[in-house]
Amino acid sequence: MNNNQPKFFIDDLFFDELKPLPWHLPLDEWKPDEVDFIDFRKGLSRHTVRFIKGKNASFAIKETTELKAKQESDNFEKILKLGLHTLIPVGYVVYDRPPIQIQTPIGTNYIRDESAFIITLLENKALPDSYLYKLNFKEVHRKRIWHAVAELLASLHFHGVYWGDASLANILVRFFKVRDEKGRVRTELKAILADAETVEILPDISPEMRKQDLDFFFESMTWLNEDYINAGITREKFSTTDDKKFILKNYNRHYKLLRKIRSFEKKTGLEVRRNFKIVKDIRFITSVKKQIDEHKWYLSERAGREISLKTAAFDWLKHVYFPILDEFEKLNIFEYFPFKTSTGLYVDIMTHKYFLSEKKGMDIGIEQAIKDYTEKFASDKSFTDLVSSRIKRITKLFY
Repeated sequence: MNNNQPKFFIDDLFFDELKPLPWHLPLDEWKPDEVDFIDFRKGLSRHTVRFIKGKNASFAIKETTELKAKQESDNFEKILKLGLHTLIPVGYVVYDRPPIQIQTPIGTNYIRDESAFIITLLENKALPDSYLYKLNFKEVHRKRIWHAVAELLASLHFHGVYWGDASLANILVRFFKVRDEKGRVRTELKAILADAETVEILPDISPEMRKQDLDFFFESMTWLNEDYINAGITREKFSTTDDKKFILKNYNRHYKLLRKIRSFEKKTGLEVRRNFKIVKDIRFITSVKKQIDEHKWYLSERAGREISLKTAAFDWLKHVYFPILDEFEKLNIFEYFPFKTSTGLYVDIMTHKYFLSEKKGMDIGIEQAIKDYTEKFASDKSFTDLVSSRIKRITKLFY
């Protein structure tokens, strides 16, 4: 009789509800009359995975080895600390059975027989990509998934995370509600790394390693394409040359944006996420940097000495950027630009200014940019007249 007890390496918060589970059995032998299973949509997996409902939380449990369970749990924690989208680890459990005897010419040898289970909190609002393909999505919907996947891969690589097993089968996608500063709700789609078994976290990833990860991901698209068709998950191919080009284009764009943001933050001392919320267009960073450079020149001329870029950046934030946001608020922009915040409107106008200036080969100025933007995008054209009457007050803040 085996009197061994499971060894728990899990968060104390969940110990009481996880301890009674039948850890002495392989996961596929757990029975519904002993465990409260959840009928959760899952994708294709080479491991046995079960979804369990506890008293206070729900869990995803995967059977593996002790070494891989510890490694994956540690990787999840490290990835979360980097601020990236991944599963939330609860820990892992190891159960040692009596060793297996093997007779050899020189005597009896013993091999360890153990089961290990890695536990993560169940992402109730997340879905495997394979389930989404059952919905017979149109191309525009599929591209939303590709865009989310591209951003995830770029973010991982930028932060030194080499996946090693980058695959659609190891990704979840989640639709979630986001409330802006006025309490309005919009839906966003994000991709989540759902398997960190092979992850390596390095100080930096070379272009060769990034290419290896991407090449493996594109190969996995081809394999999964056939698997999904054979399983009746999708009727059409998604692993096309155009699909891969779309992912690579968006990957390169987001990776370049992240590098630009890091350079901007290092030079100016301004945190992009804190001060500008979500920035997805590299042209905005370029435009803001140019404004800060001009503000630095203005401050230096007025002071009769060289003002540092970081000093100029914080002064610009306080005396230019924030006052402009206040003016936008006074214009009651929410009536004319649905789902726009003050920050979002500023980002869009400055991006618009950059685009028009590039097109005309000269700086068109903020006044023209605001007029052109409102004429093109305001939901109510009467808003253009309101902007015109207030535009001088706004543009003075730029000089």
